[in-house]
Formats: sequence, C-alpha cells, structure tokens
Amino acid sequence: MAALRPFRRGIPLSLVIVRYFAYVIVAVGIVWVLSFLALSAAMNAGAVYPASYGAGHVDETVEALRSERDFDPESIPTAYRYVRLDDAGAVLESDLPADELESALDVARSSLEGDRGEIERGSAAVIGQNGVTYTVFELSDSTVCLLASEFMPQFVSRTFRDTLPNPQNLMLVAACAGSIASVLLISHRASRTIARKMAPLTDAADRIAQEDLAFTVGSSNVRQINDVLEAMERMRSSLEESLEAHWRAEQAQRNQVAALAHDLKTPLTVVRANADYVAEEIEGMSALKRAADAGGSEDISAAARDAAAAAKRLDDYVRLLIEASHGEAAIRACAFVRLDEFAGELEREVRALARAAGVALEVDRGSSLAGMRLQADRDALGRAVANVVANAVDHARGRIGLVFGYDAEGGFFTVRVDDDGPGFSPDALEHGCERFFCGDSSRTGALMGEHYGIGLSAASDAVIAHGGMIELSNRVEESGRILGARVVLRIPIFGDQASLRR
Repeated sequence: MAALRPFRRGIPLSLVIVRYFAYVIVAVGIVWVLSFLALSAAMNAGAVYPASYGAGHVDETVEALRSERDFDPESIPTAYRYVRLDDAGAVLESDLPADELESALDVARSSLEGDRGEIERGSAAVIGQNGVTYTVFELSDSTVCLLASEFMPQFVSRTFRDTLPNPQNLMLVAACAGSIASVLLISHRASRTIARKMAPLTDAADRIAQEDLAFTVGSSNVRQINDVLEAMERMRSSLEESLEAHWRAEQAQRNQVAALAHDLKTPLTVVRANADYVAEEIEGMSALKRAADAGGSEDISAAARDAAAAAKRLDDYVRLLIEASHGEAAIRACAFVRLDEFAGELEREVRALARAAGVALEVDRGSSLAGMRLQADRDALGRAVANVVANAVDHARGRIGLVFGYDAEGGFFTVRVDDDGPGFSPDALEHGCERFFCGDSSRTGALMGEHYGIGLSAASDAVIAHGGMIELSNRVEESGRILGARVVLRIPIFGDQASLRR
C-alpha cells in the first residue's frame, strides 16, 4: 500500500461550537441593551412617560383638573386613565377598558361611602389595589373623578397609548424577536461554516459512490473532521487497490476463457467433419451391403448424425462463449416459432441424448400444436428443455417421457418431462430451481457427470424470461410409492390464437 499523506491536526470541534455559543450570548446581550437604550431614548425625548410618572405627578394632576371650570379629558396625561361619576355614583364618562372599569367603580363607590367628607373638603383618596393606584377626588362641578395609573412606562401620545402595547411590552417583544433573529442568523452562519469545513468529506463520499477513486481526499481545519477524512483516505486507497486487483484477476480469467474457447474450435471442427463423412459414407453404401447389415449400419448412421448435430451445437455454444468472454454477447430478439416444428426439433435432440445414454424415450407431440406459433427465443427455450431432459436422463432407471401440449385454459405451451428415477426429495421440490442447489444426494449424475446445481436453474431462468413458470413434482401411485420425477415447463402464448394459426 502506498504511503498516505499526513493530515494536519486542526482545531477541536468543541472550540468551534463554543465560539458560536459565545457569538449567540454576545448578540443576545447586544439586542437587549439596544432595546433598553431605545426605551430610555424615547423617555428622554418626551415620547414616553417613565414608569414612576403616575405616582410622582398625581398631586399636580389633581390640582390642575380641579382648577378647570369645565372637565376636559384631553388635559389628563396619558399615564392615567379616568372615570367620572355623578353624586349618585353613576358613570358619566370614562376611558377605562371594560375589564378594568368594574374594579375602578368599586374603589370609587367605596371611597364615596367611606371618605365622602374628606373628598368634599378637597382631599383626595389614594388606594392601591392589584398593582394599580387609584386616586379619587371631587371636581369643581361637584362630580367625582377617579384616576388609575400603573407603575409602567406609557406613551405620551394618546393615539399610540390606545393602539399600541405598553412601551415596556414592546421593548420585551422587540428584544425577544431580536434574540431569536440573532440565534437564527448565527445558526445559519454556523451551519454554512461547518458545511464548508465538511465539504472535503462530502466530496470524498460522492466520488467514492461514483466509483471514482483516482483522487486525493482533502483536509479541513477541524481535528475531528480530519480524523474522519484520514480514515476515508485509508478506505479509498484500500478500495482502489482491491478493485484494481479484482479487475486484473477478472481480466486474466476472461483472457483465459477466451483462449480456451477459441482452442476448442479446432477439435470440434475435426469431429464435425469426420462425423459428416461417416454419415455420408454409410448412407452411400450399396443396397446389398445395407441389406446384409441393416441394423448395425442404421445405428451407425444415426450415431454419426447425432454426433454431427451435437458438434454443430457445441460449435454454436463455443461461439457464444467467445462472445460472452469479450462482453459482446447480445440479447437475442424473440421471433415467431411454429410449435409443431419446434417440438420436432426438440424431439430429435432428446432422442440423440437418450440414445447416447441407453435410455428408452416415449414422445407425445400432440395434435393441438398444429399451426400454432409462439413468439420466443428459440435457442434459449431449446437449451432449457435440453437441460431438463439431461437432468431426467441422468436420474432415470431406464425410461423417460416427453410430452408437448397446449393448455387452452391458461393459454400455455407446455413441455412435460417424466423419468422413472427416485424422484425429488422434499428439499429439491422446494429449492430445486435455485442456482447451485445440490441437496438431493439420491439423484447423482450418470451420463452428464457430477452436478453443480445449474441445469434446472438455467432452465427456470429461461422460462421465467418468457413470462412462464417451471413446476417440479413426483409421480406417485395410490399407495404412495414414488414412480419418478416430473418437470413441467409452461410458456404463455400471447395474442389471439386464431391469428397465430397460419
């Protein structure tokens, strides 16, 4: 492994977090100080009465109101709210809110009943209740006035007082809003800063996800992020070396397969040429010779034809193997296949396999396939049936059956393969079509050699690719004795069969 570059340590992440906490504290403090200064400036400018104005100026306000010949509410400072009553205690006018008026009337009427003499002699009754100071006194027109004041700053403007919250509440709202805005702004700033510091980490993760390993992981000025980046650099370097080693091994394997497949073509060509020659020579024998040794010559001729056909198929398979080893094997397009002709081709291939294994073959091509067509990959389906038949031949005791048919109810082209062997085990019935399943020890190969759990799986893949299914079962007598295994391939026939029978 190549030496990795050292990462600088950087500052601790905790210090970055503490720094932004300090920014928040300072910003919130500044907001609250500015809010207090704004309120003080308003008081100094005469726009707001101080909180102590009501209690400190009540005497001069009372005297000013008593000296007026006609009561003028506009002359009352906005630090007070008032209610004016007649001798009987009825309300003449007021600017108190409805929820405060009842408390003020109770205080005024209580004062009239208890301190009426003092009020008539020019004294004022001062009563504190629920944080509000009430002042009750008599005016020059013999009506009674009550002034209510709270220990809070208040706008000098009557319009502002009646439409806006109390200046102190406004200050609190402004300070809270400013604090929240400060926190949000600093949080946004912190998130952008942290995201920028973590940018090398994000970039490295994206590059690795795209399988682009030809880069060097960046660094940050934060210690903990650098630790992660250093680990990611080690992972990137190890992954790059591993992938390169895997690619070299795969390339070597591909070259080896291509070379082997190419070398196989030479002996296959010799086998095919000699098999064709033997078949032609036997078929050209004189009628007398054929009559003298009819049985043997016919067998030799059939074997030669089978060998030639098998050699041709092997030649095709080798060509596909060469293409696949170079990554050039194309997906074959589906085409219409006449089912009766297709069944005949499959029968000939199966008979050759059965004859080579010395197994009796019974074939039923059925009459329902005449004129019907199926859109399929002929070679893929042919190999699927060949794999199933090869599996049956290997496990048969002496006989196999091949039945072609059409399931009108489901619209399936069916191929049924039976054998008289030991049948499938319960595990094989459930997992027999899974790749590399070799759990059935009773079904060991005879003709085809050792099994690797690929034949039925490959057949199943081909059938499923055509939208069909493969079914595994055992043929059982009424007594429960297993007569052998059964495999059924069902391939759907799409479209109107009336239009396909042509």
